[in-house]
Amino acid sequence: MPPSEHSPNWDNLYREKTTPWDKGAPAPPLLEWIGANPSQIGGRVLVPGCGLGHDVRALAALADVTSVVGLDLSPTAVALAAEFSKVGRESYLTGDLFALDDAHLGTYDWVWEHTCFCAIEPSMREEYVRAVHGSLKPGAGLLGVFYLDPYDDEHQPGGGPPHGCSIGELSERFERSDRFRIEESFVPTRSYPGREGLERLVRMRRL
Repeated sequence: MPPSEHSPNWDNLYREKTTPWDKGAPAPPLLEWIGANPSQIGGRVLVPGCGLGHDVRALAALADVTSVVGLDLSPTAVALAAEFSKVGRESYLTGDLFALDDAHLGTYDWVWEHTCFCAIEPSMREEYVRAVHGSLKPGAGLLGVFYLDPYDDEHQPGGGPPHGCSIGELSERFERSDRFRIEESFVPTRSYPGREGLERLVRMRRL
């Protein structure tokens, strides 16, 4: 997630252990999709905004995945993620999705999106689409869970993160950019408690 004057100081939040978004386990929609689509994810995978790497390790455990790179702005999060026992060929990198070096451009077979798109300022979403497109090989996949309506007593519109979106916005930003084609979209049946029916699992293909 990119630094911005409007964004929280993610590293401070991790150092203070003020991380309510961290549930201590992989995202249930990811596990649901993997269970329904065995052997579909393989090769090299990028996980932007990986936090403590729960999703990274779930992906690294897959037989056809050759490597997973968990990327996060917070060096504290990256250091904590690296303390977990390795399950495969996962690694963690302190860095900015919006400033990837050449080694990460056009090299990934999949990107898993969970908590990056919803955490950045909505004004940066067009740049997010360009950045993810740039990291993927032609024909590669973007799989993500997006918040359609994350708002409750704690989170109000305009006060995120998390920032919600709509199905129409996802189509507008990803498909009408001529960078992606949406191939699958549904409400997952498995979610963290409190997120039931508030998320959309979307699989896209990089054009």
